[in-house]
Amino acid sequence: MEWRTDNLRNGIIDHPARFKCVVAGRRWGKTHLALMWLLDGLIQSEERRWFVAPTYRQGKTLVLPMLRNLERNVPSATLNESDLTLKFDNGAEVSVKGAENEDALRGSGLVKVSIDEYAYMKPHVWEEIIFPMLTDTGGKAMFIGTPDGFNHFYDIYLKGIDDSGDWQSWQYTTVDGGFVDPEEVLRARATMDERLFRQEFEASFETAGKRCAYNFDRSIHLKKAKDISTKRFWGVDFNVDYMTAVLACEYSDSTIHYFNEIRLANSNTDELAQEMRNVCPDVPCYPDPAGSARSTTSSKSDHQILRDYKFRIISRRAHPSHRDRLNALNRKLKNAEGKVGMTIDPTCKYLIKDLELCQRDKHGGIDKTTLALTHALDACSYLVEHRYPVTRRVATSTSW
Repeated sequence: MEWRTDNLRNGIIDHPARFKCVVAGRRWGKTHLALMWLLDGLIQSEERRWFVAPTYRQGKTLVLPMLRNLERNVPSATLNESDLTLKFDNGAEVSVKGAENEDALRGSGLVKVSIDEYAYMKPHVWEEIIFPMLTDTGGKAMFIGTPDGFNHFYDIYLKGIDDSGDWQSWQYTTVDGGFVDPEEVLRARATMDERLFRQEFEASFETAGKRCAYNFDRSIHLKKAKDISTKRFWGVDFNVDYMTAVLACEYSDSTIHYFNEIRLANSNTDELAQEMRNVCPDVPCYPDPAGSARSTTSSKSDHQILRDYKFRIISRRAHPSHRDRLNALNRKLKNAEGKVGMTIDPTCKYLIKDLELCQRDKHGGIDKTTLALTHALDACSYLVEHRYPVTRRVATSTSW
């Protein structure tokens, strides 16, 4: 099958390495290349080739339009959309799979497999499941994706950087791909935190240890504000231990300053709302979205209790992911251009403690195992993610 492509991608497809790893920035054309490589060469009778995405839904979204195009242009191919399999007259099959149910991947031999965004799969999907399926056929694999810290995808990348043996690795920025205007990349740089920009657009393996707020620096972010803006709002997290609210103001340049906090042990939403009203009444609240469905200690929802105290509730209808909240928080602390967009009063000791001590779990989310931590971080990040999201959403609710 012939593909119209460029010398860069032809060089990757034609390279003799059995195992290939392509690390590239967003919108580089990774999925297109992965499918081109997967279908390259003579497809022999009865052989199987797979495109494996982190989830089946992602694979369907990414690859199904391409498979439909192939069916229209290849007379010997028939697409079964119910199981995302392109079947050829000689019995060969090209299938799209999801890695979220890894045990369902086990089976007979593969000739070729493209593994898309391996950084977001469980490590053993390759080592224990897919690799053994290549051994009896002498099959080949291509890993392709964007970095997510120094995880198992980085380990795969290292195997091919010495240009020897069965492995070969490549690394390209978004601009290298030729699909995105460099001016768009510069605009993205201004709206992202520095570490995330390098990872997502420059395909750089980045680390910040395991700190949730990796951009937080006491020497930069702790400030006594000369003036407190009148544009104020609460971020709220509901728990019996601990009920937490953090109070912020916003300035004309969109910088925010956290200048007060409330933390109540063995308490309830009524008591928290009373304290919030005493400190700063009648301002918008950005609470835990789960508070719309239940109360921590009452028959009313947590959101309704706040409304009863005349607070306006602004909330997602569904929980933003931990990753989305942390990305928004770190970008607000310092974006890729080095601009600081958030400061904290030194008296906000619980928020400062969370920013310094809260860790990420193995999935990149917020580690909740230390019960005394994360409440102020949650309250802060609900507010930040809603007002300054990295990814724009529309599903929100506002109510009094």
